[in-house]
Amino acid sequence: MKEKNNFDIVRLILAFTVLLVHSAEVSRKTDLRFLAHFLNSDFAVKGFFAISGFLIAKSYMRSQSLRDYAVKRCKRILPAYMFTIIMCLFIGAAVTSLPLTHFIVDSQTLKYMAANFSFMNFIQPSLPGVFTHNPNQPIDGSLWTIKAEITLYALLPFALFFMKRKPLTTWFIIYLISCLWFWFFIHVYTGAKADALAKQFVGLSGYFFFGTLLSVHQASFDKLKEIAIVSLIAYFLTKDTQLSLFVEPVAFSSVVLLFCTSMFKEVPIGKYGDFSYGIYLYHWPIIQLLIHFGVYEANPLLGVALTIMLTLLLAVLSWNLLESRFLKRKSTPNITIKPTIV
Repeated sequence: MKEKNNFDIVRLILAFTVLLVHSAEVSRKTDLRFLAHFLNSDFAVKGFFAISGFLIAKSYMRSQSLRDYAVKRCKRILPAYMFTIIMCLFIGAAVTSLPLTHFIVDSQTLKYMAANFSFMNFIQPSLPGVFTHNPNQPIDGSLWTIKAEITLYALLPFALFFMKRKPLTTWFIIYLISCLWFWFFIHVYTGAKADALAKQFVGLSGYFFFGTLLSVHQASFDKLKEIAIVSLIAYFLTKDTQLSLFVEPVAFSSVVLLFCTSMFKEVPIGKYGDFSYGIYLYHWPIIQLLIHFGVYEANPLLGVALTIMLTLLLAVLSWNLLESRFLKRKSTPNITIKPTIV
């Protein structure tokens, strides 16, 4: 990989894509449908996983030990994530329709804390009496990806053990399992929460470990442009068929990583900080608050503008006052790590 790259600007664009699409989907305002029509948050999330698979593999290979690797991952993911859970709890206490004492001791509040601190957000995504009149009740519906990300972090050392020996074979096995998992829960399984099950870490591993493959297999990385072109053509030819599910992990991942590594001259936005993780974590509760106070109802475009400004402000503060400070506490002084998110 070239020393100069555009990972920071691409992640920022992907984070803002998720923010804009969620502004439309969470508020359900007809005036904002164009955002969900022209932008794709699903592509953005999968792009994050491809980037993460690439950069985290590089980080692991630079780590002095498995413990060192785990500590670095915790330093990057946990501080802002834990702050988000606590922030949402305070937001809930401020706007709940319940008396504050009832809110604090309510079983749903305790369940929210236990579920979210253990990354099981789906067990209790909402708080009692909070945003009950909003079109969507979850206080931060973006947190579901964090458990998938952490699971893939844990699996990475095992996958790399085999990928260093037989990179293409190992990746193909993971890719096939991932695609079949997603296909089964989209087109075969008709039970409860099929869509949620499809998007678990198994379904996302095809994107994550394609990034990992490129990080360890130079021959594949050298052909990234060709892979992106061929897979994109295949994707558009199969877009309206079930075959697209098998093309998408390569097409989405290769295009995103191509833009990160070799498409344009470097945009050195990273010197100001890494705000994409904060934008991803904080935008949903800000959207919910603005809906709660009637901003999106009065003027949907104003709601989007305020969401962007408030989210960016909070992300900047989070990076400078919280995230970067934990990253500076190095357990291995001789190793320099480029921060990454999903």
